Amino acid sequence: MKKLLKDRQSIKLGVFVAMAFPLIYFGMNFLGWSNEMFNWWQTLLAGLFTGAFFWFFTSSFRQFRDEDVTPRR
Repeated sequence: MKKLLKDRQSIKLGVFVAMAFPLIYFGMNFLGWSNEMFNWWQTLLAGLFTGAFFWFFTSSFRQFRDEDVTPRR
């Protein structure tokens, strides 16, 4: 877990996703294009979980980006 917390780029992207999700949802609701599926607190909670999920997977996969995974002959 310490290794994942050192990946600053993934943390920044995760924070961006966590903030963008509610902003986009509230913006769509303001424009009248929303389906009103969630309450405001559910949207904020979903944004937090979406950002954490996004951060975890991007930083987990990014630690293996330099490894060679092609089959050897």
